[in-house]
Amino acid sequence: MDELPNAQQRLEDNKRVVRQFIELTWNQGRHHLAGNLASSQFTYQASMIETPMGLLAMGELIDSIRHVMADFAVLVDDMIAEGNQVVSQSTFTGSLRQPFMGFEPTDRIVALNAVTFWTVRRGVVQSAHSLLDTAELMHQAARIGQVANG
Repeated sequence: MDELPNAQQRLEDNKRVVRQFIELTWNQGRHHLAGNLASSQFTYQASMIETPMGLLAMGELIDSIRHVMADFAVLVDDMIAEGNQVVSQSTFTGSLRQPFMGFEPTDRIVALNAVTFWTVRRGVVQSAHSLLDTAELMHQAARIGQVANG
């Protein structure tokens, strides 16, 4: 009988670890502290990035994004867990202060929706794979360009 509550608690613990990881890395830019939450073999892959990266490279990516988007934030919209898997639905928001990845600066806030599949074992994040809604991002960039140009 105690097994079900323990299993449910493990799922909640896995979601808590992922939320802490997101908060430390993406929202606070303190990815060096996230090392305690991530496996030494941690890998991150995103649909806009060609090759998987470890925690150090992910931290450098986050630093570059936070440098050009001072008001950058990741809002976790929903999170579910099953076994060792956690899925988060998030919205990345911010206004671009400098050119970045082919996008021009704007005072308007842009939003990028993402779904990330996390693997968590024994309270440690093993991997994260993000699917980003790049089509909507391109639509926003076009609308912003139209407003700026016209």
